[in-house]
Amino acid sequence: MSPVPKRIFIVDDEALIAFEMADTLEDLGFEVVGPSMHLDDALDLAQEEEFDVACLDVNLGKGKTSEPIARILRERGIPYVYITAYEPSQIKFLQNEDTVVRKPVSMKELKDALLAS
Repeated sequence: MSPVPKRIFIVDDEALIAFEMADTLEDLGFEVVGPSMHLDDALDLAQEEEFDVACLDVNLGKGKTSEPIARILRERGIPYVYITAYEPSQIKFLQNEDTVVRKPVSMKELKDALLAS
């Protein structure tokens, strides 16, 4: 069994959602890295920061997605969960092993997905 993730990286272009998710996860005892709301910032953190698991919004606005962030995390061996309103079939870059949690997210569902990652 893998260790329980303690540090969670959050990427979401909607500030309200990002900070609400961060507050909730902190209340559940996790340490939050970020949240990051811009692709460039998220790419830097994905390459350099130490964390156990990431929550990635699929659509980061203005035609940008979290696909390059996920690629970095896969290379580093860091698990991640996509958080999105899209159906999995609508996400062109989804890998077979990727976990998708649909918005609106229940915190229980999110916590379960993070602990399973």
